[in-house]
Formats: sequence, structure tokens, C-alpha cells
Amino acid sequence: MSLQSDYAAFNLKASDDNAIDHFSTDKLRSPDLQKEWLDKFCTELGYRNLTFLSDLHVTSSATVGFDTTDGCFSGTAFKIIKALIVLLLQHIIDKKLREECEGCATDHPSQLQHTCLFEPVAYYFDSRFDELCRKLFKPDLQTIIDFTLRRCGLKSNSILRIQGTAGAILHELRDEPFIVAKLQEIREKLLDESYKKVVYDAVDLWQSSVSVPGA
Repeated sequence: MSLQSDYAAFNLKASDDNAIDHFSTDKLRSPDLQKEWLDKFCTELGYRNLTFLSDLHVTSSATVGFDTTDGCFSGTAFKIIKALIVLLLQHIIDKKLREECEGCATDHPSQLQHTCLFEPVAYYFDSRFDELCRKLFKPDLQTIIDFTLRRCGLKSNSILRIQGTAGAILHELRDEPFIVAKLQEIREKLLDESYKKVVYDAVDLWQSSVSVPGA
């Protein structure tokens, strides 16, 4: 079976097994509400803080995707989720920069006139956080992440935990002043050869999924 047909079968089963709403883009429109929701999510799962999100070198068994001792994803599963979020965010920001580039609009022959080739203004991601997150959270994103983890032999345990983890990663990145350089740095550290193809497959699935209306 092809990747698309495998995912279609998985998605059909997941829709029966997980009768929950997809990530609400309404929550993304209000940073205060989103932070309140995120803080509650972390408290319920027993997170003491979010410092583990910045640790790129967590080690854990690759055979278990969920650490039942503290309610967190294992190191391998978390790295896969973060690598995918980073790749998708890079794609979205690159596209947005090209849309805003006057050099691209006029098809200018000089690369120096193409602002899309350079780091954008400081805190670019923070200033466009709601808009870019709405583009990222297509209806199938959580299911695609779940499918990707299971292809790696990992159990995601809960679509809601995928949603919370993805949201926490985005809030961590929101404070980065130079987002393009930071995403590239994280990508180089996280995208391991053992799961690189599976993550790129997930990017392809996300690109072929139905867009959020108005995104």
C-alpha cells in the first residue's frame, strides 16, 4: 500500500477511536486564553515547568513513545514531534516571506532585492503568531503526528497530548527573536537519519491535507 492509502486507513480508524474536536484556532487568536489553556494542560499532566522543551539531548527508549511516570512523551517521540513542527513552520514562514517580498513581486533579477532570502525582522514569529499557527494547524495535523509516531513504532497515547505538546513547542519558539536561524539550528540537531524519511513523509501528508478555511 502507498503512504497515502496507509494514512487514509489510519485516519479513518483514528476518527472512530478519537471522538474529539481538532485544535481550535479560536484559542490561537487570544494569547491570554491560549496560555491559560496551556498552563492548565501542563498542570493536569504534572509538568513542573516547560524547560524540557529546550532540551535537545533527552535520551529514552525508542520502543515506548510515552513516559507513564510523568505524563510526558519519551525523548524520541518528542524529538519527532518537534522536528515535524519545525519543518512545517519553516515551510509556512518561507512561503509568507515570499508573499511579502517585493523582489519576488517584481521578479527582480538581483538577490539583494529579495528580502525573502534573509532573516526577517526581530520577533517576526511573535508578531504573526496567530496567523502562522492557524496555517500550521490544519484539521489533520494531530492525526498526521499520531500516524508518524506509530510508523516509528511509538505510541502517542492521546491526540490531546499531541495537541498540547505541539502548542507548547510553538509557545517556546514564540520568544525567539530570529526565528529562521533558530528553526534551522533545531532542524540540524533534531532531524536524525533514523526517522528523517518518516518526518518528511509527514510533511508531504500535511501539504496534501485540506487547509483550514481562511488560513
